[in-house]
Amino acid sequence: IDKVDVQTAKRYSDILSQIQASKRPSTNIVRVSQLDSMKLDEEILELLKSQFMRIFMFFRPTFVQNFQPEINLILKSVIFKLSIFNLGTTYGNQLQNLTFRNERAFDATKGSDYISRLTLQQKWLSGLVNIGGEWAWARINRKAANEAWGDLPDDSLKKRVWRILNHLETVYKLLSILNFLAFLFDGKYVTLVNRILCMRLVYAQPSLSRRISFEYMNRQLVWHGFTEFFLFIMPLINIDRIKGFIYRTFIQKPSNMFQQQNRSQQGEDAALAPQLLAPLVLEKCPICFNDPISVPYITDCGHLFCYYCIKTNCMIDPTFTCPRCNSIVSNMKRFTPFAEPSSNTSSPRLAANGNGNN
Repeated sequence: IDKVDVQTAKRYSDILSQIQASKRPSTNIVRVSQLDSMKLDEEILELLKSQFMRIFMFFRPTFVQNFQPEINLILKSVIFKLSIFNLGTTYGNQLQNLTFRNERAFDATKGSDYISRLTLQQKWLSGLVNIGGEWAWARINRKAANEAWGDLPDDSLKKRVWRILNHLETVYKLLSILNFLAFLFDGKYVTLVNRILCMRLVYAQPSLSRRISFEYMNRQLVWHGFTEFFLFIMPLINIDRIKGFIYRTFIQKPSNMFQQQNRSQQGEDAALAPQLLAPLVLEKCPICFNDPISVPYITDCGHLFCYYCIKTNCMIDPTFTCPRCNSIVSNMKRFTPFAEPSSNTSSPRLAANGNGNN
């Protein structure tokens, strides 16, 4: 009986050791999911930057260019604080069901599903290297380019610093390429900083590791459908006519003074019109602001326009209103400011419909 108990205990210990040995980190993360999470983080940053840059819409372009590294520093710091520092992962990783795991504190005996959280030191180092390092590198390169460190004498200190910076950049790019090749082989660390800090991407919910979340894709499909619909319907909408209707309905209504003046001018002799309107030919067109007016045409409200401007707008919008008096343009004709003097009068005449001589 003692011999049987010893054999049973030995066999039980062997089975237990095999079970413990099987709890090794066998998590195999899909590489494309890790690369997609990085791409999503870049897209989120670009969306936030496009909204943030509207603040500087009316600033000088040189102001935005001079402080571009600082703008990137602020935006990336905000995203880092709300994502990695608070949650231990980025928003792009969450869309791919990924999170960071501290490989230094990972205990293989607890199984591959065990997630060891990042330490405060890892989070700070990650932010300082990825965000602060990028800002410092951009500032140094700008200073070197503006002061032309590369064109200085070889014995200059700035020229030596410039050479060291070029060598460091070359070494960093080479190490990044080697790290990416290693990532394609083992699928552990996407970036060089993550490999140095032992920050590995694993599944946040291992039970959903083989399930793809279509939430982000559904949103993209919905917005893509709206975009295609608007691209189809926009050519069918007369935007200029709608803007003209809104302008004359809510912004500027036709003036009674101009309407009464137009009625009085219709009853007066047309011979007085050239004397009054001839100087306006040398002024700017109310539509294209061309100075002087090219091929002047006069409307029924008594204002002058370029022929192409007034004809095009009247073809687009039959209810086009005059930009000066906001009255509807219903008729137009060629305006010739100076005609041949007649025997009865020495005043210039209005040559309607292009029948006058210059």
